[in-house]
Amino acid sequence: MTTPSFSLTPSDPPADTTLSRQQLLTVFGVAVAASIGLGMVSWGGNVIYPFRLFATWAHEMGHGIAGILTGNSFRELEIYRSLGGQASIAGAEGLTQVIVSAGGLVGPALLGALVMIAGSRARTAPYVLGALALSMVVSALIWIRNPFGFFSILGGGVVLGLAARFAPPIFRIALSQLLAVQLALASWSSRDYLFIKGFERDGRTLDSDTQNIADELFLPYWFWGGLIGALSVVILVWAFWVAWLRPLDREQSTNQDFN
Repeated sequence: MTTPSFSLTPSDPPADTTLSRQQLLTVFGVAVAASIGLGMVSWGGNVIYPFRLFATWAHEMGHGIAGILTGNSFRELEIYRSLGGQASIAGAEGLTQVIVSAGGLVGPALLGALVMIAGSRARTAPYVLGALALSMVVSALIWIRNPFGFFSILGGGVVLGLAARFAPPIFRIALSQLLAVQLALASWSSRDYLFIKGFERDGRTLDSDTQNIADELFLPYWFWGGLIGALSVVILVWAFWVAWLRPLDREQSTNQDFN
């Protein structure tokens, strides 16, 4: 007697896993248009909200992973309904504080580049979604403490897992690219945060990540905000070239060789 099992990725690749270059570029264009356009209309914020919440999770996890990599203690994580969040890192100071603060700002762009590249193909997109789903579920179970953050990130992980398992190839690619664009533009979508010295939360005034960097290094917070924002754009352009432009150039070169 065999026991049924569940996997975040398909056990047998669907027969229609080959999409034309035009279809792939159209999917990417729709993802970019949705990311930008939905934020410009009154009702669009509700539609794009889950993706922005995902970007908030990536931002806070960037702090947490940077804390772990620098030998500090990643204690807990909270995600708020307002799209804010807080990662509690114990022991970060000096250069490690710079790395932890920068991790939350640059981390989403790096993850976005990886998702954009690996999620741009029908064969690899389900594995990208499955890995993201597993990461969200594990982070919720280990680190997230507040009820809203726990259930929203856990639920998001389940949805991504179901998409990785059951969604058609073109939907997986579209979802991967929409997540990638939101991650890559996370710094600029919260550009006000890049260029502020501090903010208030629960009646307390807290330093921004860029101010934390400025406290440990030279030059003011707005310089580091501009540098990190520019770096995020460079990462986005590079990922777009690797995922979409370079394969197109190779295809055109191959066609010319045959002609």
